[in-house]
Amino acid sequence: MAGASDADADTVLDQLALRHSELLVLLDESIAMNVVARRVRELGAFDMSLVGRVEAGNRMVHRSWQGTTSTALHRLVVPEGLGLGGKSIAQRKPVWVRDYRSSDAITHEFDDLVAQEGLRAMLAVPMIYDGEVLGAVYVGIRSQTSFGDLVIAQLEDAAAAASTSLIASHRAKMHTDLALGADRRRMAAKLHDSVSPVLFRIGAELRSLRSMHDLDRIRGRIDEVERQVESVTAMLRSSLAQLNEQPPERELAVVVQEDCEAFEERTGIPARFVALAEIPELAPGRVDALASVVREALVNVEKHAHASTVVVSVVVTDGQLTVAVADDGHGWADSDAVGAGHLGLPLSVRRMERVGGGVSIIGNEDGGTTVRAWVPCAVEGADDG
Repeated sequence: MAGASDADADTVLDQLALRHSELLVLLDESIAMNVVARRVRELGAFDMSLVGRVEAGNRMVHRSWQGTTSTALHRLVVPEGLGLGGKSIAQRKPVWVRDYRSSDAITHEFDDLVAQEGLRAMLAVPMIYDGEVLGAVYVGIRSQTSFGDLVIAQLEDAAAAASTSLIASHRAKMHTDLALGADRRRMAAKLHDSVSPVLFRIGAELRSLRSMHDLDRIRGRIDEVERQVESVTAMLRSSLAQLNEQPPERELAVVVQEDCEAFEERTGIPARFVALAEIPELAPGRVDALASVVREALVNVEKHAHASTVVVSVVVTDGQLTVAVADDGHGWADSDAVGAGHLGLPLSVRRMERVGGGVSIIGNEDGGTTVRAWVPCAVEGADDG
C-alpha cells in the first residue's frame, strides 16, 4: 500500500509540473519565450533557435535561445532594418537566407557574431499582435540550405502563438501592478485623512506662538502642541503596524515575494513570483519551512546555475500546497550544492519532513533545475514548528 501511495504522489507531482509549466507560459514573459524557443527548435532539424523582443527605441533584444554553442547572439541588440531579424520586423514578413554571410539580401553588421555560432542558413519571422510588432522568432542551421513553404508556415504559427503568450503575460503583470497601485493609493489616502489634519493644527499652533508674549499661555500652547505631536506619532505607528502586518493567508506570498526581490537586487537575474491559486492559511512552522526551501534554492541558483531567469510559483491541489522554484540555467541538481559538506538544502529537507511535507529536486528537460516543496494545507497537531 505504501508503494501505491508513493506512486499516486508521484502522479500528482507530475500533474502539478505540467500545470505549472503551461500556466507559467501565460504569466511570465521570460519563461514564455524560453518555451517558445524550445518548441520552435523542435519544429524541424534546426541547430538553434532565438526569440527577440522589441524594446525601447524599436530595438529588438535577443532574450531567449536554444541550441547555441556560444554567447555571441545572447542579448544582442538588433535595430530595426539591420540583419535578418531587423529586416523581418521592419518588413513585417518572414525573411530567410541560404547562407547568412554571403547573402546580398540583408545587411552584415552581425556577420562576426553569426560566424561564432557557425550558422549559415537562417529564417526569421516577426511576432505581430493586433498590428503591433512584438519581436521575431529565428531558426538557424549550420549548413547551407533553403526553407520551404511548410517550414515557414509552421514558424509563422509559432510566432503567432508566441505573440499571444507575450500579450497575456504583459496583461497579467499589468493587472498585478494595478492592484499594487490601488493598495498604495488606499494607504496614502488613509494616512492623508488621519495625519494631515493633525499636522495642520500643529502648524497653526506654532504660527500663533509667534504673536504671543505671555509665557504661561505660551507654555500651555506648547503643551497642546506636544499632545498633538504624540497623537500624530501614535497614528503613524498604528498605520505603519497595519501596513507591516499581513493576514495569515498572505504571509507565505509576502515572504516569497521579498526573497525574490532580494535575489533579483543582488544578482540582477529576474526572479518572478506567481501564485496560481489562493494560498490558504498555514501554520507558522509550515510557512517558515517552505520559505527556507525557497531561500536555499535561490542561493543555489545564484551560486551554481548561471541562469537568466527564475520563477517561483505556488499551486494548491487535492489539499496540498506546492511551491516550485524553477530556473533556466545549466542545472545544479547533481552539483555539490546538494552534496556532502553543503547543509542548506539538506537541512531544509529535514525541516519540511518535520512539518509533514517533502522536497524534490529535478533537472528540467530544456535545462535548469526545479525544486518543489509541498505540505498538506490542513493543520495537523498543535505544534507545527
